[in-house]
Amino acid sequence: NDENSTRAGAAGAFEAVVAAMRAHAESAGVQEAACRALRNLTHNDAENRTRAGTAGAVEAVAAAMRAHAGSVGVQEQACPALINLIVTNAENKTRAGAAGA
Repeated sequence: NDENSTRAGAAGAFEAVVAAMRAHAESAGVQEAACRALRNLTHNDAENRTRAGTAGAVEAVAAAMRAHAGSVGVQEQACPALINLIVTNAENKTRAGAAGA
């Protein structure tokens, strides 16, 4: 639920997810699960979008999309995650452009 998403964001969930994405960049399974988590945690939560962007989530999602271009699962989770990250967040839109998303 929304309250738990906000709590998770405040507790450092975005930093943990981005760290896992960086540590396991070669694993499509980790990237897919991480993008799903980012998608869910940023849905309808502007504060979490800002937290995620600050943690490097936009760049991590873009990197996952490039590294696993042939993985349908990664792309299916990364696209809506990226949408959630940039909707109504100008800083994250700028980050996405800089990351080549």
